[in-house]
Amino acid sequence: MPAAPRKLRTVAVDPYRTPHQQESRPMPDPTELPGPAATVGRIRDRLARLPGITGIALGGSRARGVARPDSDLDIGLYYDPAARPGFGLVLAAAADLDDRGTPAGHGSYGAWGPWINGGVWLTVDGIKTDILLRDHDRVETVVREASEGRITVDYQPGHPHGFVSTIYAGEVRHNVVLYDPKGRLAALRALVDPYPAVLLDAVRARFGWEAGFSLDNAAFPARRGDLTQVTGLLYRTVACMNQVVFAYNGRLVLNEKGALAEAAALPRTPDRYRERVEAALTGLSPEPRVLRAAVDGLREVHDELSSWTGPR
Repeated sequence: MPAAPRKLRTVAVDPYRTPHQQESRPMPDPTELPGPAATVGRIRDRLARLPGITGIALGGSRARGVARPDSDLDIGLYYDPAARPGFGLVLAAAADLDDRGTPAGHGSYGAWGPWINGGVWLTVDGIKTDILLRDHDRVETVVREASEGRITVDYQPGHPHGFVSTIYAGEVRHNVVLYDPKGRLAALRALVDPYPAVLLDAVRARFGWEAGFSLDNAAFPARRGDLTQVTGLLYRTVACMNQVVFAYNGRLVLNEKGALAEAAALPRTPDRYRERVEAALTGLSPEPRVLRAAVDGLREVHDELSSWTGPR
């Protein structure tokens, strides 16, 4: 029998604020930068010299305060699509920063698909660093859609569940702004901070439904012993449940990687969330009995999550 739902954490709703742009905003003082401050400051200062840059932000685990000593640096480089820097200039800036003077890899605008729309891999002060390009106009469109409860999911290599459009909203809300000369990133953050109740409703409806649908579709192949199909459907179930747990805690998923552990550490989760999910997935095999038990284990977690209620 599912455990009694915990008390709902209130999600504050803010009317959509009209964005206003300031003429200039000073960059954060180096002493206020997240660690490693000297490295982050040097990256920011070099990239800010590129033409057409509208903002720079630190993302990933370092922005969320959960980094390990060997964690990468993820740098979001926002540009005006009408005045973007030539990609050669971006590469030159990366070469200036790279320890060897030669970045490990790169993709020009649009080379990695419509969502991960280019970037550079390099090493700065011994730290693996990813510079990720972001078309500011597209980000603004997607964040406004998220603030209205509109979500899309697209195929994207490296994202097993798919690229959920609200990742863009999560980046502007949760990342650490390093450079925002006209206040454009701050204006976007105001659209999704506090977390809009309409977005919680949309996440719960879309991903709560998909989690249950994936479980329903896993039942028959589990009886057949179809390990590959069941594994994929169970992964989708967990990815969708993570979206719902994040939303109930007023947060947005930035990356599928590590999302279960991060969700389990949030204030409101299903009872023993990570433990039960990992128990269901551990030891999967083509044995129908094992697969049926995994489906049943995740269904119990899903049923508990489905029993939660919130603002509509």
